[in-house]
Amino acid sequence: MTSLQLLTWIAASILLQLAIYLVIVFWCHWTRYLALRQQIVELDIPVSYPKSVDLPDRPARAWDGLRTFTVARKTMESVDQAICSFELKPQDGQALPAFLPGQFLTFHLDIPGPDHSTEPVVRCYSLSDAPHSTHYRVSIKRALAPQNSTLPPGRSSNYFHDHVREGSLLQVRAPGGHFYLDRSDAPVVLIGGGVGITPMLSMLNWCLAEQPGREIWLFYGIRHGKEMVMRSHFETLAAAHPYPSSRITFTFAAQHQCWKRWCPPWKTGACPMHTFTLKRLARPRSSAENLLHPSLKLKHQPSW
Repeated sequence: MTSLQLLTWIAASILLQLAIYLVIVFWCHWTRYLALRQQIVELDIPVSYPKSVDLPDRPARAWDGLRTFTVARKTMESVDQAICSFELKPQDGQALPAFLPGQFLTFHLDIPGPDHSTEPVVRCYSLSDAPHSTHYRVSIKRALAPQNSTLPPGRSSNYFHDHVREGSLLQVRAPGGHFYLDRSDAPVVLIGGGVGITPMLSMLNWCLAEQPGREIWLFYGIRHGKEMVMRSHFETLAAAHPYPSSRITFTFAAQHQCWKRWCPPWKTGACPMHTFTLKRLARPRSSAENLLHPSLKLKHQPSW
């Protein structure tokens, strides 16, 4: 027998022993599992799961590819005319699938250029209302050109504001995204700044309709009251859910000196949003795992 043959036999014997060992270990675990399963059946032990992992049900299968929507309503939502809502209804008249509050729509746009040609542009915008079977709503802020910069204004946001009107047709993909509200009974903390409040509005409206007993904390940061989105809607909610008798807490932070004129009486004053939020959350039964505040900035994307 050569040295190579001897090494081959040794390696084969080691692998055989390892395989036998793994089979024995698997058999031991399997028999224990079967025994425990039989005990559960005999004792009728209920199996429960923590509510903290209770995620929303997935919506019914949506459409594939693009679907044509008609702009049924176009509404300015802020005093400074910078944020506009678009209510969209499917052209085919069929019912819309539910989405998870916090998700977004993807638009395929044909934006006209300076030479009268069009260029395809794809953009995503958060849904800003609770799910409805008849329509969707997005709220879009006009992105102006940065001051002291050669960068252009946002292309798609300005296209929506200047060219999309009631009756316009838009090509839209089904709702998507992994940032959405769960269905647990734990207190929910919603934090947004500026137009970033839109997915929080979807979550807030859904929660008030589907989970009226859930504790809600809403923190909304704006530079001044003219930027406030859907002021009348917030005023209605605040009147219907007065603090502290309600389980809903509304907090607004404006950082401009003219806030007394333009902000509602239930705002907090010129305090940095994240500082005030952390102070308010330092209370019993209030917690937040993920905080999004105006100090988190994204790099400029000239094709917005």
